[in-house]
Amino acid sequence: MREHSRSHDWRVSVDAPTLWLYPDIHNPLAFMFAVTTTDTLSIVDPTVIKKAPSSIPSCLDLIEPPTASSWSPDNTCFFIASASTVHKYELSTNTLKGVHFSKDTIQHLASKDRSTVIVGSGKTIHVVEAGSIKQTFDSHKTPITSLSLSNDNSLLLTTSFGAAHVYNIALGSHTVLKGLGEEDIGASIFHPHSRTRLLIGAGKQLLVYDTTRPSGPLKSITLTEGNIIAVACSPFSKTLVAAATSTGAVGLIDLEKEKA
Repeated sequence: MREHSRSHDWRVSVDAPTLWLYPDIHNPLAFMFAVTTTDTLSIVDPTVIKKAPSSIPSCLDLIEPPTASSWSPDNTCFFIASASTVHKYELSTNTLKGVHFSKDTIQHLASKDRSTVIVGSGKTIHVVEAGSIKQTFDSHKTPITSLSLSNDNSLLLTTSFGAAHVYNIALGSHTVLKGLGEEDIGASIFHPHSRTRLLIGAGKQLLVYDTTRPSGPLKSITLTEGNIIAVACSPFSKTLVAAATSTGAVGLIDLEKEKA
């Protein structure tokens, strides 16, 4: 299982179907829930979720299998990527519109706002605004493995094999995080409660970084079972973190106590 989280947006995905869960931290009972299979999309509103339905009807047929997705920060539209196209799904009209087309396979996606998406294809990252590529980042030497935006959407964390780079989107500059070692990076995420704090799962190590001190991690916490493949932060706690491992275990970690 692979999990990705952004500032107010948790996504849990499995092979098929794929699930995206959006919790509103200002209203713990309000959730937007999206489910995709290889050829359908379902969107479920909070009133339906409260009733715990036994099945979820589809709302739209998909032409191509999805490879990545992201809710817009205001939770009003949903971006879905296939291998070559990023579509914008409008909840109000139940329609898809193509906003970006790529010759390379699209593998990662993050939404900065309703009109701007970050697209990861191979070793290249594009910032696409209103259908046009506004910026291109290509500092990685191997294919991108994850994307994560800071809680104000101004910083972009990207990872590849053994490397993590943080881009200042407005300035177009980037910083390379040091001290990762030779472990493969299985997960990464910006912390939803701090613009400059981020978490990286490298092997069995959960590394806590601050972007203002890129020379090495502030903390390193070792899990005992398997390599870390997913990390999520609690939207209600500044210190509670969950990490899933390759063995199927999920550990709860208190960053203040520095132990799982």
